Amino acid sequence: MHISVMGELDSKAETDRLLECINENRGYEIHITFLDANIVTREIVEKIIKLQERNKCKVFVLKAYLYSYFLSLGIKCFFVKKKSILNKDWESNEKISCETFEPEKVEEFLRDIYDKYGFDFTEYRKDSIIRRIKISMLRYCITCFEEFRELALSDQDVFEQLFLDFSINTTNFFRDPEVFTFLKDRVLLCLDSYSHIKIWSVGCSNGKEPYSLAIILKELGMLHKVQIYATDINPYVIEEAKNGLYSIGTIDADIANYKNAGGSKNFTDYFDIAKNYIKVKDEFKENILFFQHSVIEKGILNEFQLILCRNVMIYFDIPLQRKVLRHFYNSLDAGGFLVTGKSEGLLLNDGYEYFVDYNERYSIYRRKN
Repeated sequence: MHISVMGELDSKAETDRLLECINENRGYEIHITFLDANIVTREIVEKIIKLQERNKCKVFVLKAYLYSYFLSLGIKCFFVKKKSILNKDWESNEKISCETFEPEKVEEFLRDIYDKYGFDFTEYRKDSIIRRIKISMLRYCITCFEEFRELALSDQDVFEQLFLDFSINTTNFFRDPEVFTFLKDRVLLCLDSYSHIKIWSVGCSNGKEPYSLAIILKELGMLHKVQIYATDINPYVIEEAKNGLYSIGTIDADIANYKNAGGSKNFTDYFDIAKNYIKVKDEFKENILFFQHSVIEKGILNEFQLILCRNVMIYFDIPLQRKVLRHFYNSLDAGGFLVTGKSEGLLLNDGYEYFVDYNERYSIYRRKN
């Protein structure tokens, strides 16, 4: 039996319908083709894994993002690679000329992207943007920026891949464990006097940072009174975060980070362990709200006691960094805490107009009253 999934599964009803189709064909070998989906729900992932354990399911995908996600969780699948859009092969002697990336043309391209697709990258650092445009151009065997520009603005699939190249999603559980140790021993205990605590994890990627926070808060006996808002501009990593499924391949590094962050129990106590993946226990999902959000365009959310925005602003130019810091100032309670990346300082960005040092070593600041 062959099931084709035409687009993204955007609703519970669509997910339930796919699961129903799979269950209706129980006993047959099922072939499922995902034509346009970049991510699927946890229920579908686990259903496919169970079927594959009985050699009852083959999976075909056309999107590289979903293919990589499935592989990370141990799902065997076939990547149906599209023929090159331009129907040409890469010539090894062809090189991308830096002269093609005139600042005015790059700015115009970014404005066109915003007008057509609604994503604003106009205030990102141009060296970072150009580097990622080059990566996408190589992928499509294009050496001329103008040719790639026209393609990205006319083909949704090409822009989608460029968008993923623009989105940086490097993360780990308890990344920079010494920062989490300080948060646990000083910052969170300082906030324990609040009857209700709101935390914002900006650029949360696939959710490992907010889940790490939830684990710490559980050990401190504070999780019941905390609401974590976890946001990212990339809608696919947000869906990954909601699933709470992660490759078991990093488990040793995860355990080491947890211990170095001062974890008092076993890291694996907080997960259900399968053969190829780990699953966050449901109790940690109840206090985390994941949603797509651009801190550039939408700015202020609610009044928070703690905001973490680590290794996000390094991709912004100076005026945008100042704008975002002002958003954070207006989103924090008086005396609230801001945590940035260790390489992200406030001094160059007029940050000390809004914040004072709390721990300079770990880039932790407090809002000025």
